Amino acid sequence: MYKIETERGDLFDVNMMIAMQVKVRGNATETELAKAFGAAVGAFEILNCNVVIDEKGGAFYEKCKTPMHSIVFRDFELEELIQEQERKRFRLEDGEFLRCFVSLSNTKEMKLCFLMHHLGGDGKSLCYFIEAFMKSLSGEKCEYRRIQLLNNETLPKTSKLSFLASLVTKIYNRKWQKQRRIFSFEDMEAAYEKFWKSHKTTVRNVVTEGDELSRKLGECKANKIGFTSYTIAEMIKDIPQVQDIGLAVDGRQDSNRTMSNQATGIAVRYRYDKRKTLTENAAVIDREMKKKLRDENYKYLVLRFMSAFEPTLVDAVNLEFVGHFHSRTTERLAKILGYGQNTKDISITNLTRVDIPTDYEKYRLTDLIFVPPVVSYGKNIIGMVTVGDHLNTTYHHYLK
Repeated sequence: MYKIETERGDLFDVNMMIAMQVKVRGNATETELAKAFGAAVGAFEILNCNVVIDEKGGAFYEKCKTPMHSIVFRDFELEELIQEQERKRFRLEDGEFLRCFVSLSNTKEMKLCFLMHHLGGDGKSLCYFIEAFMKSLSGEKCEYRRIQLLNNETLPKTSKLSFLASLVTKIYNRKWQKQRRIFSFEDMEAAYEKFWKSHKTTVRNVVTEGDELSRKLGECKANKIGFTSYTIAEMIKDIPQVQDIGLAVDGRQDSNRTMSNQATGIAVRYRYDKRKTLTENAAVIDREMKKKLRDENYKYLVLRFMSAFEPTLVDAVNLEFVGHFHSRTTERLAKILGYGQNTKDISITNLTRVDIPTDYEKYRLTDLIFVPPVVSYGKNIIGMVTVGDHLNTTYHHYLK
């Protein structure tokens, strides 16, 4: 069994569904697609596990003989499919981390949507699954990839919690002991049902390509700034208030291509300066981002911090946000962690150029849209990925 530590916050969050829609030039039968899906699932250890919660409240990945992943053949539109599926709880206790939907109505091109719970992996993980799926569809055998987790043993030894952060976790862990309880998958079921009765998300994708994309990339190169920083500056240039911006970061230290949630995150606070040009503002943001990424204490802070809390307290904070559980301790901690109203203004995950091949013998991956989940501590969620000669920027948030 593998203990769930740094990613414990994902367990009882009611919106942890990552979505990727891909378009593939070429055609295959339902039988061929189902076989490739099964082979790709078999190639990753994590997809052959389920989640168990033991009598002490610990959560673990455990080997599962018959995982519940599914492939369904039907026509769909991305936003409608996400709205339908995100309210259906992934049955983690039965080994359900992944769902696939396939539309074969276009005779020249297949459209597939892969939906994954965050405990099955991060955005890069889902790309690696799609690569395995496409290779299997082309008749290749995929190597078996074992679970690798970012936990207190594998995180860089140089990354440590600050005294203040450690003090906060100790205080709240002590308070929690007076009312501690262990939550179950029945609690998760009830939380989903309660939350999704009054919530709905919307998804909007913007394509940047051709001369416009070339111009923006040229400005970034000329000014030695990252495209993410440039994008942030564009997004906030008409907002007068200071913006709190969260950025998902790949935490892999060895460039492994296995599936699991190996993402960490940093945050930048910035008010757009009208006296400066767009690229000058982007340069300030870029410097701040790079400074924080160079600091391993800061880069891995969120993982160290969350894993320092008593695991059932992390569960309780998620259920506090949903309204399934309440205590003064969890209410206060939820505010500190940015759950509910005190969320990041903008949360961005930029996968950059898709890190998998686009050509597979008879098939070509022509498009990929990435939709991160609207997590409890986020408000406006943005997923970015470049494939071929165009960039997809997807905006995902709750309807008001």
